Amino acid sequence: MFRFRLAIVIVVSFCFVLLLGVALYWGSNQVAGHFQRSQMAYEAFDHYERLSQEAYRHFKQRMDRLITTSPTAAAGVESSKQRLYEAMQELRNTAVAENHTEDSQNKPAELERVAHFTAFLDASQYRFNEVERLRQQGKNELAVKALSKFSEEEIDGKFQPLIDAAISAEREKAGKAKQEMEDWVAQSRWIAILASVIAAIFSLTSGVLLLRGVRKPIEALMKGTDEIASGNMDYRIALNTRDEFGYLASHFNQMAQELEFQQNKLREGRAVLEKRVDERTSELHQLNKELKRMDNERREFLADISHELRTPITVIRGEAEVTLRGQDRDTEEYKDALHRIVELSMQLGKYVNDLLFLARAETANLQFEWDNVDLAELVAGAVENFQVMAEENSISVSLNASTEPLWVHGDKQRLRQVLFILGDNACRYSKAGGSIAVALRVNGKRASVSLTDQGIGIPVQDLEHIFDRHFRSRNALASRDDGKGLGLPMAKSILKAHGGSITVTSIENSGSTFTVMLPLISAEQDDNQNNET
Repeated sequence: MFRFRLAIVIVVSFCFVLLLGVALYWGSNQVAGHFQRSQMAYEAFDHYERLSQEAYRHFKQRMDRLITTSPTAAAGVESSKQRLYEAMQELRNTAVAENHTEDSQNKPAELERVAHFTAFLDASQYRFNEVERLRQQGKNELAVKALSKFSEEEIDGKFQPLIDAAISAEREKAGKAKQEMEDWVAQSRWIAILASVIAAIFSLTSGVLLLRGVRKPIEALMKGTDEIASGNMDYRIALNTRDEFGYLASHFNQMAQELEFQQNKLREGRAVLEKRVDERTSELHQLNKELKRMDNERREFLADISHELRTPITVIRGEAEVTLRGQDRDTEEYKDALHRIVELSMQLGKYVNDLLFLARAETANLQFEWDNVDLAELVAGAVENFQVMAEENSISVSLNASTEPLWVHGDKQRLRQVLFILGDNACRYSKAGGSIAVALRVNGKRASVSLTDQGIGIPVQDLEHIFDRHFRSRNALASRDDGKGLGLPMAKSILKAHGGSITVTSIENSGSTFTVMLPLISAEQDDNQNNET
């Protein structure tokens, strides 16, 4: 029953819309025709306006050409002539196009007017050329009179009235076409109003009739949508009719069931996703901690190297200053000084290599170059450097060591670095006029290097922390503010890599003694390592 009523409404509505469409199509064609004529009239009007402007511009250029003979004036004449003929061609094309329209009423007059303009322009070119020849022949007065007569009789007497008449005619045609178009638009408006009134009456009547049959099913469907929208996926629409609404209710219930199933899957997927996000977040936190650790190691390493660069630089400068101040030195003394400077430069190069390695390897681990090292020679050379550093504060440096070689397996530059750290601290914290004693001894299978100063010493409560990074005793802080607390921790790290150790004994305000222990290698081990090399 509902389908039949709906079909009647659809058929009647279709017929009504078809009839209205035909009427509106016919009316729109009429309006379009009048609009086209109006547009063509306005286009012709614009072309006449342009023709007038270009003609007067060209006439002025030609007159200026008769007054001056500059190349610029000649170029202006040719340019204005080109634009004038372009405007004339556009007007001719418009007249031909309008001549082919069905409702053109003044076809011969329009074409005749265009022909007059063309003839006049051709004649004007001839007259200007005649005036040009008179001027070139030296007959300037005749040229001026001929130009004045042409301007008054032809331009002002013929061309201007012809232009004005053409513009007036096109304006009249445009106004007439516009009025006719407005009349048709008004008629179309009344047709549309009438059709709208009839459509409204028919729609209201058919809508009331259909509403009576669909109100109850629609209310049931709306209640179902509200329940589903509120999150009640268990709700089902109870509509047992056998029409389209019953079919729709059945599918709606299936949709609700499917949505409930999909919602459960989404909850499960969201739980899995949240778990994965937590795992990834935890991984990112771990990576961030690792990056922070690596960055801290990098900064500590850079601080260590910066700290250790000071001592070789100080010794090199001292060696150079002492050598330059010396008088009557022999060649061997200069060679010894230069040799020490070379060794210290190599030490600096070692530190720079550490910096380069850090930049490439993303790690703060020191690199070692292992070899057999004569510890006696190394200590003797270090003491000579201590003497240079101690000379500024009038500190004496003594060495108690055997001249026989004591061989250890290690990195010569790193071991020199340890000695420099100890010697630099002794020179910096010793009192002026004091002394520093260095002793090299053999204790079984180990060699010991002790360095005793008469400096400020270390408080008892600070001794257990003296090898911690960035730690400085309170009297060291009071004495100097340029330390970073990095030298002794680095020395301990280097000695640990060599299988050695470092200890300290100290009395506050009396001095300190640092003792370095390193394992010695036997002659057989030395020969085996040399053979392997």
